[in-house]
Amino acid sequence: MRVGDHDRRHASHLSPVQALIDFLVQHPAVALAVVFAAAMLESVAVIGTVVPGSSVVFAAGVLIGLQALDPWWAAAVAVIGATLGDGFSYWLGHRYHDRLSTWWPVSAHPEWFARGQAFFAKHGGKSVFLGRFLGPVRAIVPVVAGMSDMPVLRFTAVNVLSAIAWSAAHLLPGALFGASLQLAGAVSSRLLILLAGVVAVVWLCIALLRLTHRGAGALVSRQRDRLVAWARPRAGVLPRVILSLLDPARPESLGLLIAAVMLLGGAWMFVGILEDVVSSDPLVQFDHVVFTALQKLRTGPVDAVMIAATELGSGRVAVAVIAALSVVLAWKRCWRTLAYWLTAVGFAQALVWMLKMTLERARPIAMYDGADRFSFPSGHAASSIVLYGFLAFLLAHGQRPRLRWAITLVAAGLVGLIAFSRLYLGAHWLSDVLASLSLGTAWVALLSIAYLQHVPTERLPARVLSFTAAGVLILAGTVVVVTQHAADAARYAPRQAAAEFLIDWRGDGWQGLSARRTEVDGDHEEPLSVQWAGTQGQIVPVLEAAGWHRPPPWTLRTTLLWLLPSTAAGELPVLAKFHQGESPTMSFERVLDPSLRLVIRLWPTSHQVGTANDPPVALWIGMVTRERLEHPAGLVTLAMTDQDFDMPTARLAQSLQTQGVLLTIKRRDTTTVLLAR
Repeated sequence: MRVGDHDRRHASHLSPVQALIDFLVQHPAVALAVVFAAAMLESVAVIGTVVPGSSVVFAAGVLIGLQALDPWWAAAVAVIGATLGDGFSYWLGHRYHDRLSTWWPVSAHPEWFARGQAFFAKHGGKSVFLGRFLGPVRAIVPVVAGMSDMPVLRFTAVNVLSAIAWSAAHLLPGALFGASLQLAGAVSSRLLILLAGVVAVVWLCIALLRLTHRGAGALVSRQRDRLVAWARPRAGVLPRVILSLLDPARPESLGLLIAAVMLLGGAWMFVGILEDVVSSDPLVQFDHVVFTALQKLRTGPVDAVMIAATELGSGRVAVAVIAALSVVLAWKRCWRTLAYWLTAVGFAQALVWMLKMTLERARPIAMYDGADRFSFPSGHAASSIVLYGFLAFLLAHGQRPRLRWAITLVAAGLVGLIAFSRLYLGAHWLSDVLASLSLGTAWVALLSIAYLQHVPTERLPARVLSFTAAGVLILAGTVVVVTQHAADAARYAPRQAAAEFLIDWRGDGWQGLSARRTEVDGDHEEPLSVQWAGTQGQIVPVLEAAGWHRPPPWTLRTTLLWLLPSTAAGELPVLAKFHQGESPTMSFERVLDPSLRLVIRLWPTSHQVGTANDPPVALWIGMVTRERLEHPAGLVTLAMTDQDFDMPTARLAQSLQTQGVLLTIKRRDTTTVLLAR
């Protein structure tokens, strides 16, 4: 029985539901207001113990699946409501503390607070996240967090994350259930089986990881103790190294061990990337995929943010920070630290310059002159990780663990933002940035090991250094952004690739285009057997007249159809396949039978073709494949691509012969290539 017949059979039973759906489609603000109120009230102290907010949000998910409610608006109001509810409860606890226990109805149910306090005492800050999902303590934990004077910023971060997770945990299952209602429940059992299978696999993986962690932890501890016991009575370089890195009695041993791992890992990664770049391994192809994908995502507001971020990593800002901190270190007579500081940034810049001049790798887009016109490695990324990475080490050395983590996260966030801005703006390839980060990590780790061994007693003015670094970074960054933003906006403006005229396309020029589809990981996949000269407005009518059709769009309903083993090929959307990071601009299908279809995917190129009598037109590249539907275990539908690519190409050529399309058949290796105009 087909899904459509099942829907019609149950249409009479769904009329009240349909009436409600129609009302909410016309008045979505009503549903959103109810979702907001329920999400907020469920998190308010005491009140949340009786408000069924979870059920209301799940119902909102059902309405999303029934296409009666906008998913983004529903998610937004649920997250905001849940955040405000917990925030208000936290404020009550922070403001009134123990006085709350004397208020009604809390005074009538003292066990509520006892339960919440016990939960908070056991789990600490994590209880704010976990308590959101546990009914008995859901509305009490935020109050207890406020009464315990949990830091506001920490509570807010956990509160927002828990609100997002809680909303998703209720909206997504509701949406899936609602969409399955549109399919008359035909996928409900299969969906339940698949979800149960996923839960079982996740649980098994977690259990295995815990078991492995326990066993590996005990094994590592035993081996460490044996090495330390062997090294203590002995002299020599190797015993000293082992004791420095592994002896738990030495407080600096853990830091040295982490630095050693970072040194070896960073050096290994840099050498591997350098080898790939020199030998043009698949990583270089992946560089093009990432570059193309990021350029497609560019927007004006994000461009402004990324330009400001890349200006924070510019040489002017770096020099200002280096000079200011050098003055502070000299003023406090920290001469050894000053020597390490200048060595760190000076050697890094010299090494980056030498590598650029040696390899002379071109940037994705020409935007600089002199040595800066070369791409490998990224100077911005290398200088930022050395500058702020080594500074973070100096500031975190000897501090409390929590403060060390905070300093590390701030430095990592700044370095990551600067590095990503270079990729986003098209100034560097991915391999340039990864090489710089790995090289900088190894250099900072080496300096840290040497510093811990040779400068253990020099007291640093950590507070003065941190305030100086932050102040100079903000001041110098502001000056650079204000004075250079206009010029940098022009420098980093998105550039459309100039259309390249392909000479003698029907002769030998067609061989200059890609032979195979390049996956996002750089691997070569199906042969690109179609080259079509024309505009999108010309190609679409021709294909439709030849019997090809647009596949169904991806929606929640069509996605769930993959869970039905009886779904015909023409009812399923086409699976995404990427070429150099781009999804196909045009897709068409031709159904051969309920379990077999031909699929065309076409991507635009930067080439144009033409003749003396015809104006130049854009050139498209694509592939034709045959997809066969399979149903493993009778639970789901999978689309498998056949490895016979000549037959689909021949069927396309046959269908186009009656449409006045000029066709030329070529052969490349063992594959047929169809040239159409």
